[in-house]
Amino acid sequence: MARVVLVHGAWHGAWCWDRVVEELEARGVPVIAVDLPLSGLADDVASAREAIAASGPGSVVVGHSYGGEVITAAARGMPGVSHLVYLCALMPDAGEDVGALMTAHGSEILGAVVPEDDKLVIDLTRAGELLYADSDEATVASILPRLRPMVFSPPLDTEPAWHDIPSTYVVCTEDRAIAPSLQRQFAARAGSVLEWPTDHSPYLTRPADVAELIVARLSG
Repeated sequence: MARVVLVHGAWHGAWCWDRVVEELEARGVPVIAVDLPLSGLADDVASAREAIAASGPGSVVVGHSYGGEVITAAARGMPGVSHLVYLCALMPDAGEDVGALMTAHGSEILGAVVPEDDKLVIDLTRAGELLYADSDEATVASILPRLRPMVFSPPLDTEPAWHDIPSTYVVCTEDRAIAPSLQRQFAARAGSVLEWPTDHSPYLTRPADVAELIVARLSG
């Protein structure tokens, strides 16, 4: 059974956690990275909830970016979950409009979202600077073709898991996707808060730090 469940953000897939998974496995920690269908919030929550239900007792559930909104609903009422980690992530309350919050805080990512049929994609000419500013060009070039369209849907009117489950929030102070000011607003809801001087994707550039943070929550 996995003791750590990793939930990715918008447009990505389970692959984005590869470096963190490698670090956790090197430490002997069983882990699963969920591959969200990105077909709407309800579907994404169901996918994450299935993985959380299969995880072992005392598990830690980690959400990055949009994945924070997913775990906020998916971990609700799951007795095996001991801790939630929000990595520069959305951490909404019941029925809270995260799009309106992101607009109010001037989150730059909103200007790079492009409609495509009934889905939304990110402008690939801006994704590098907004999401992966700390990564090298080769890494960014390998990621961009893997980004997927996704369906954004209204928030779920569900009591948040963080009301009952201990949580940690990591504010990424150089993030250009979700404004650090909004991250700090979310972080006020968490039991503990860290600030890292990183871009939006520390799982790429600081995988050992992400893994150590998770391991500490497993034991603490």
